[in-house]
Amino acid sequence: MSTYKDCEYIMIHQETLEFMLREVGKVHTNKINEVLGEVGLHKGQPMMLRILYRKDGVPQSYLAKALAIKAATASAMVKRLEKGGYVVRKRDSVDERVSNVYLTDMGRELSTKLKGYQKQMDEMIFEGFTDAEKDTMKDFLNRIHDNLSN
Repeated sequence: MSTYKDCEYIMIHQETLEFMLREVGKVHTNKINEVLGEVGLHKGQPMMLRILYRKDGVPQSYLAKALAIKAATASAMVKRLEKGGYVVRKRDSVDERVSNVYLTDMGRELSTKLKGYQKQMDEMIFEGFTDAEKDTMKDFLNRIHDNLSN
C-alpha cells in the first residue's frame, strides 16, 4: 500500500528528466510485452529474429555478442525459439563444435510480421512529431546512451 510519503516522493521527482525517462521506458516495455504476448514471444527474441533475418546461419556466440548478452542467455533464447518452431540449430560443416542458428519458414514469416509491429509502434510513439523532432529525439537518445555507457 502506498503511503503519503511515497506519493510525495513521486510528486517531487516526477518532473525530473531521469524519472520521466524511466517512466517512458516502463510504459514502452509494458506495451512491447503486450504485443509480444500476442505472438507468443518474450523480450529480446524479436531482436534475435531480426539478426537472423539479416544474417541467417550464424553461431550462437555471434547472437550473444550482437545482443550484448551472456552465451547462456543466448542459448536459452535459441532453445525457446527452437521449441516454438522459429529456428533450427545445425552443426557447422567446418567446425563440428559450433552450432549455427537458422530461421525456419515460420521464423522468417514471423520476422516479417514483427517489422509491421515495429512500424506500428513507431507510429504510435511518434504520433504528432515532425521529422525534425524525431531526428532531435534520436540524437538525444544516442547521447543519453553514450553517457550511460561510459
